[in-house]
Amino acid sequence: MKKTFFILTVLLFINLGNFLDLTTEPKQSDIIVVLGGGKDARIKKGLELYKENISKSNQIIFPHKNFTNVVLSKNYLENFIKEHKINESMIIYLKRLPNTMKELIEIKKYLKQNNFKSVLFVTHPTHTLRIKLLANFLEDYEKEDIKINFASADHTKVWSSQYYFLELESIKLVFSEYLKIVYNFIKYTIFL
Repeated sequence: MKKTFFILTVLLFINLGNFLDLTTEPKQSDIIVVLGGGKDARIKKGLELYKENISKSNQIIFPHKNFTNVVLSKNYLENFIKEHKINESMIIYLKRLPNTMKELIEIKKYLKQNNFKSVLFVTHPTHTLRIKLLANFLEDYEKEDIKINFASADHTKVWSSQYYFLELESIKLVFSEYLKIVYNFIKYTIFL
């Protein structure tokens, strides 16, 4: 019995990264949403996908107008808009929101107002399971028939869902994300 428990525990530990990372090849969606955080990686990935015409509506959503304190990100976005002659009305900014759940609520409102049925979230791979759980179980994206896709914007340069346990930074990311999942479910199911 102890041996079986030990083997199951090791298998669970080894696969924690695989359970978190729901990214696949980016799929064409009604709109691209770049979630807050992640410094420049998310912004660059979102714009790269935008350039590849992944957004059917030709729109992209950023968290808020002053979405980062990193000057490079703001300059990068402004230069990208000029260089590619993008109509700035295609870039949507949410109001400043304090957390992922609030972002998902506002994004869902925007999707419903525009009759969008698919969204491509650009975020860090370890963030994807939490987004999917919050969106489908707490915000009913699935019941609204809104398809969620993910694109990976890895800012760590060491992330591997299969071998996360070989890098201390990745181990911290994985355990931090599982704690955030538990925290969010307690916060939004018990205390609301």
